[in-house]
Amino acid sequence: LYKVIKIFLQYLKFYFDKIFTSKYKIEGKCNGCGACCKNIVFMIENDYVRKEEQFEELKKFDKKYLHFDIAGKNEKGVLLFKCKSLDENNKCRDYFLRSIYCRAYPNVTDKIRLGGCETFDTCGYKIKINKNFKEYLR
Repeated sequence: LYKVIKIFLQYLKFYFDKIFTSKYKIEGKCNGCGACCKNIVFMIENDYVRKEEQFEELKKFDKKYLHFDIAGKNEKGVLLFKCKSLDENNKCRDYFLRSIYCRAYPNVTDKIRLGGCETFDTCGYKIKINKNFKEYLR
């Protein structure tokens, strides 16, 4: 019975990993550069926020957006935001109460990858492909 349960659990793990494992993996660790706090992008209705008016609508919808200021635009015309909690030493003044965006960084989804978002050059994190192409064909 023990062997049957063990084999069953191995198969269960195999299929769980095949279905739910991300095709991306994150390597490295935070080096405190603060780039992720100064170059934030938000989405509204399945597109990136590109206009100040869109950001104003987001702030009306959800108060958490009040913690961010517009910092500029990237080369694709997407608004970039800076967290108001970032101090002059790239440290978070509200680290223990930081937002979900901060806790999840670097969150990797297909939508983010297709949008061209990567980690920053100064960032200690790097995003790699978790499996090679042939593994996805199985």
